[in-house]
Amino acid sequence: MKRFAAVLMVLLLAAAAVPGVRAKAVSRDVYYGANALGLTYYTPESLAPMFNWTTKEIGYLLLMTQYTDPATNATVVINSADQYWDLQRLGLAMGLMDSVRIFLVENWEFYPVNKQRVTDIISDPSVGIASRWSIMSAKTPDKHLRVGQSASIGSLFADSFNPVGGITDYYGEKVWNLIHDTGGTINFDGLYVPYRCKWTLEKGNFVVPNNAVIYNQTRGWIAAHAGETANVKVTVTCDMGEWQNGVKMTVDDIKNYIAFYYTWAFIDVSHDPYYDSSLSDTAAKYRTYLGFQFTDNGYVVYGNYVHPFADDVTAGNYIIYPSMPWEMYWAMGELVANGGAYGITRRYSFSSSGENLVQLDLLTKQHVDDLAKVLQAISSSGAMSTFPGIDWSAATSRINADLDFYSTYDHFVISNGPYILDMYSPENLYLKLVKFNGQRSTFNNDPMLPKDGYADVIEYQGVQNEDTLLLLVAEGEFDIGLFAFGANKYQGLSPDLLSNLSLYNVASSSVDLTLNPYHDPDKDAPIVTLDTGIYFNPFAVREIRFALNYLVSRRYIVDNIFHGGAAPALSGITPSDPASKYFTPVYRALGLTEEGDFNYAMRLIDEGMKNAMEQVARYGHILEKRDDGFWYFDGQPVEVKFVIRTEDEKKDIGLYVSDLIENYMGFKVDRMLLDRQKASEIVFRKPISNYEWNLYTGGWGAGGLGSMYPDWQIYYWYSPLGYYPNFQDPRHQPEVNVGDVLKAIGKQYASIGSYSQAVQNAGRVFFVFNNLGSPDAFSTAQYMSRTLPLDVRTVSRLSGEFSMEEALKGDVVISVGGPLVNEVTAEYENLALVHMEIGNGNITIVSPQGNFVWLVPNPWWNVTRGYFIIQFFNDRTTGALVVTIYGTDADSTAAGTYYFLTHVYQNLDAYGDINYLVGLWSDTEFGSDIPLPGSSQGDTSGFSAGDDITIVAMG
Repeated sequence: MKRFAAVLMVLLLAAAAVPGVRAKAVSRDVYYGANALGLTYYTPESLAPMFNWTTKEIGYLLLMTQYTDPATNATVVINSADQYWDLQRLGLAMGLMDSVRIFLVENWEFYPVNKQRVTDIISDPSVGIASRWSIMSAKTPDKHLRVGQSASIGSLFADSFNPVGGITDYYGEKVWNLIHDTGGTINFDGLYVPYRCKWTLEKGNFVVPNNAVIYNQTRGWIAAHAGETANVKVTVTCDMGEWQNGVKMTVDDIKNYIAFYYTWAFIDVSHDPYYDSSLSDTAAKYRTYLGFQFTDNGYVVYGNYVHPFADDVTAGNYIIYPSMPWEMYWAMGELVANGGAYGITRRYSFSSSGENLVQLDLLTKQHVDDLAKVLQAISSSGAMSTFPGIDWSAATSRINADLDFYSTYDHFVISNGPYILDMYSPENLYLKLVKFNGQRSTFNNDPMLPKDGYADVIEYQGVQNEDTLLLLVAEGEFDIGLFAFGANKYQGLSPDLLSNLSLYNVASSSVDLTLNPYHDPDKDAPIVTLDTGIYFNPFAVREIRFALNYLVSRRYIVDNIFHGGAAPALSGITPSDPASKYFTPVYRALGLTEEGDFNYAMRLIDEGMKNAMEQVARYGHILEKRDDGFWYFDGQPVEVKFVIRTEDEKKDIGLYVSDLIENYMGFKVDRMLLDRQKASEIVFRKPISNYEWNLYTGGWGAGGLGSMYPDWQIYYWYSPLGYYPNFQDPRHQPEVNVGDVLKAIGKQYASIGSYSQAVQNAGRVFFVFNNLGSPDAFSTAQYMSRTLPLDVRTVSRLSGEFSMEEALKGDVVISVGGPLVNEVTAEYENLALVHMEIGNGNITIVSPQGNFVWLVPNPWWNVTRGYFIIQFFNDRTTGALVVTIYGTDADSTAAGTYYFLTHVYQNLDAYGDINYLVGLWSDTEFGSDIPLPGSSQGDTSGFSAGDDITIVAMG
């Protein structure tokens, strides 16, 4: 015990050196808020110039990587991952507190797989089994895979099959992904990684060499940017494998492919026929290229696009790998731009169709016959157009191979992937792929990203009735159903059929509550003035919007409406998103859980309506709650217009939320049950100022494997620059800024230094512990009770019999014992700056200063060391001060209470704004000062006053 004073002084001095702990330039609430959000790049002081920023500024910065503040003319540039994730967490916290959009669930659907036939398959919640990797990995006894897919529109594909401006439909993309390879790919962690190409990326300042070129269709390869400074240099090496027509790939395939897109993405001459406006995204990317130096198996590219910290995203911008032989791209270009010169009467486009214009489809016989004419003319030296740097004569043998492929397979889908399109019968809704055995190599050994498929043959059969498709998979006619069904569909199957299926879930969509926050722009009150009258809009009150996050139980929705076929979604970054793990501190800091928090919701509602009463009164209006439990505005019941989609579970969600609003918020609800088209007409195609709706059950489709960097999500979901709540003006302007969110979160954390005044002025002090006669009860009586004035009223409660609803503002609750044995401690674990994570045979103390791991002893009672935590909270619902003291074991809990009595309580002034302590107890003195729970089994020593205690973390 002699080193207590010295250790304490060292730690307090160290804490004082941490920005915001003592002698802070910002408030204690801001400091605690920053800690709670897990900010690592920004200190509270460095955030000060951004305190007035909202999701508008943060969202723009995250999307564009830099932002110039017009108020200060200072430019903020994202330059590190820590900075990026700090900004993401700040942005999400503000979006959640502003609450114009409240996400509820991520909807799961389930792909059926016949378990009698398919013994192994790669699956992921982001895509289920719809990815290329799933189909490639599916194992069947005969290496023959039969896939049933929905063909409700009467065809297998909904878009033209050409890789330049088509293949945008769901099923077309799935088949194309098996036919072609890419240079790099997104892995299951959301990172862009090598596949058929690898690369070395260098960042810095590089002078673009004189031989680094770009392409222009009239001038050829030119050193347009020689001498300029590039920010990145990427050396790319690609596998020069074999095309499916048997031709060996060369660097000309890459070089001429790049030239093709330079030609078609830019206007080089007046009325340029070799231009497609749909390639604007390609043009934007190609503008970042300053020059290429081509090698035998790749290229070196200089550019000016650099992601601020994600090298994989930067690399992804520069990896270019063709999907077809180069002459096929250029021949398709001739057909589209100059078909008449080859005697072809049809007018083609890569990307669009219309009157006298058809979109090129490499699976349509008339189209491929026309393309064959162009190829035959070019191979006979009859090319009608010439381009500098494109040598038609060098393509003669290649074109002959293309035409041979066409005569064999009756199409021109010639690519480089693991499967060849062997047969396509659109009238029979049938397609067959066979394994391509030509040369292919990859630069990735990830077993989740295989090079080759398991099946030798993959057959696709379209089924127009989706119920029939499910039945055929269950009966074994198909091995896989490439259509995801809701859980309710499977409940209709007999037990025998259901037992034949393995189900693979996919996040297919998400559901939110979109709120209309509009109020008269010239009034600082939730009032809407229309020709038909003056109305009170409860969702123009931020506290009311925010309360819905806690009033709804997402767990109830998942269990009772989706019957387990969904996951609770606390924000637009849904659970299957690769980035979701980075936002846990936000949910913890806001106390946002899937179950909700009814008491906190009611407090927010009470506060919001009290403020609203005062605001409308300033404009001569009366807002009151009557004995019937409903609110009235100028004598009329307050009614909210709830647009509820009817086509799926959104209807039941809307009815559930409507009941909550009426029963607990006190607003009558007009339940407007509408289909998607009619609902969208009201909500998204008219200004919110029309005030035709207050709430809407929104639905949003999910993508496939995506990047782990959600650059666009704050911008899109939570800022007025995006869909907040729609794209119509007037836009809602956020009501929460960076300073607001840090202060609001930080207020939940109390300082240890406030203890003396709190207990002296307390109406009551509650002692809460797990059991009479337990070590925690003795620790409470023996140590914590001695920190109270004699005249303060104390109340002892077992944790299972106590509710925070008993406490009032001005009360103090002292909770002794860990989250597994004390429900009050457990209630604050989700919010705490320091918390326990219980693993298999260990407990980890997670703190801002680092983690501390405690191994469970064997036998369990033979404890010789452990950790304890002391933390202070301001209960956000009651206003009571809550003190939690607990350890990894009963002895450590006792050490924590003893330390609080003998060292903290005796020196409260020294702890100032400190919120938590983490201590390490070691059993260095034989014996025990409290009862030993393992005494009957041989335990003879535990915590005693002579043991060593060291404070290992504080803040």
